[in-house]
Amino acid sequence: MSPAVFFLTGFAGGFLYRAGGPAYQLFTVPLLIITGLPLPAAVGSGILLNAASKLKLIYCPEITRHAYKRVGMTVAILSLPFMLTGKQLLLWLSTLPEGMAVLVFTYSTVLVITALIAAGRYRHYYRFGFEDENPLPPGGLFWRYPLAVPGLAFPKHITAGRVSLVGGSIGLCAGLFGLNTRALLEPLLMYVTGLSRRQARATASFTLYPVSAFAVIIFLPDLFTFSAAGITLISLCTGYLAGYLHAWHLRRDILQNPEESIFLAWWGFSSALVLLGSRAAGLASFYTTALMFGPALVTMLSLTLITLCQLRGSKALPRSNAPENFKSL
Repeated sequence: MSPAVFFLTGFAGGFLYRAGGPAYQLFTVPLLIITGLPLPAAVGSGILLNAASKLKLIYCPEITRHAYKRVGMTVAILSLPFMLTGKQLLLWLSTLPEGMAVLVFTYSTVLVITALIAAGRYRHYYRFGFEDENPLPPGGLFWRYPLAVPGLAFPKHITAGRVSLVGGSIGLCAGLFGLNTRALLEPLLMYVTGLSRRQARATASFTLYPVSAFAVIIFLPDLFTFSAAGITLISLCTGYLAGYLHAWHLRRDILQNPEESIFLAWWGFSSALVLLGSRAAGLASFYTTALMFGPALVTMLSLTLITLCQLRGSKALPRSNAPENFKSL
C-alpha cells in the first residue's frame, strides 16, 4: 500500500473520532490488519493514535473535575499485568491462520454496538425533539435497577474486587484488541462501580492517560517490525491529525447536531458489513480498503454538509434565543 492510502486511513479515523466519539476511532485498526500489517503492529498503531488523542485533555483540565482520581489510578495500575497478558495472547493469535478473522470479527462487533447506540440517540431525538445526552442508562450493577440513585452513596460500591474487575477488563481488551477507549471504560465504571455517567466519564478520561502510556510502551517495539514502518506511521499519524483538526474546525462553533447520529449509525453498520463480507469472500486488501472508504467518505461528506448548514443557520439566530430556536426545529 502506498503512503497516500495510510494518510487517507488516518484522515478518516481522525475525522470520525472527532465527529462521532471514541468508538469510531476503531476504523483504522481493521484497515491496517487487512492491508497486511502484522497483528501486533496494527493494534499498536491504533493504540498510538488513541494515546495521541488523549493529549488534548492536557489543555482541558476541567474534564477531570469530577473524576475519582484514586480509583482511576488504581484501575490504570491494575490494568498493566492484564495488558501484558493480552499482548501475549495477541502474539499467540497472530500465529494462527484464523487470528486475523478473530480480530476483524471483534472490531465488527464493536462497530455494530456503536452503531446501535448512535441509532438509539437519533431515535430519541426524533421522538422527543432534543438529543439524549446520556445514551446509556444510569450507572449500576443491575440492568433495570441502577444503584446510582439519590441517597445511595457511591463509595459503598467501590470495592477492591470491583475496581480490579474494571482494571483487568480494560487491560486485557487493550493488550489483546487495542480497545483502550472511553467508549469501553465509561460503561464499565458505570455498571461495575456504580458511578454516574458524569463521574464515570471524568474518571475514564483521567484513567486513560496512564493506560494509554502503558499500552504505547508495551507495543512500541512492535511498531517497527514491518517494512517501511517509518513512512507508514508518519503518513498514518499525519492523516489522523489532519482529519481530527478538520472535524474540530467544523464543530467548534456549532450549537448541537443530533442529526449526525443517523449517519454515524449507517457508517458503523456499513463498515461492519464490509469487514465481515470481505473476510467471507476472501477479497484482496486493496478492494476491501476501497469498500471501507466508501461509507467513511459518505459519512464525512454528510457531517460536513450538515455542520456547514447549521453554522450558517446559527449565525442568523439571535444568541439569546438559540436554544429555544433549536428545540423548535
